[in-house]
Amino acid sequence: MTPSGQAWTLIARFSNNDAKNWMEDSGEWWYDKTVRVGDISNTSVNADMLSPAFWLVRGRQFKITRSDDPQHTALLQTTGDCLGGKTFRTKITSYGDFRNGRVWARNDCQGNCNVQYGGQFQTTDGFRQATCSGSLQSTTQIGFWCDWKNGDGAVLMIGGGGDGCQRADHGIGITETNRASFWDREGKGEHDFGDERASASSMTYSLNLWIN
Repeated sequence: MTPSGQAWTLIARFSNNDAKNWMEDSGEWWYDKTVRVGDISNTSVNADMLSPAFWLVRGRQFKITRSDDPQHTALLQTTGDCLGGKTFRTKITSYGDFRNGRVWARNDCQGNCNVQYGGQFQTTDGFRQATCSGSLQSTTQIGFWCDWKNGDGAVLMIGGGGDGCQRADHGIGITETNRASFWDREGKGEHDFGDERASASSMTYSLNLWIN
């Protein structure tokens, strides 16, 4: 609960300290998996997690926090009615079926929501373009299924993208593959979160995803 009475539910966690579960070729964690994975109650664990709340709990907003912040300060929180009363899985999969190597976008984002930033966002991997407005998206947005010039992409792109904002491979679920998909066709790299790649510092903490 927050001081204003909002109830937040932890639904997922993204870590670069273990297997790239969120970037599996099948896209299973986003689309299909219906069993809980990992510790769904301990917010400080540095390992991937998928809670049943990811596909069961409906909400209006979501936020992202760091596992090394016991106060759960939002690095990013959506504004308006981003989720529209849907579960996160329903929202993210409503843009299309991108399982098994299907390309999710070409030079655009499938959708976006407005956000506000806080806490340690400026020193957190994946947020480097949070203060940049580019040709794909503005600074105060998070994009769903983004790609830039058929070269890189993100399932959740944080901040600006495209010209002037380091393409699209920043945020959560990033890929350097030749076309934006879960298949790393050229072996150029993919990470559960980061800015172009996963830095050494990102191995020491994970990102928690919450719904309200």
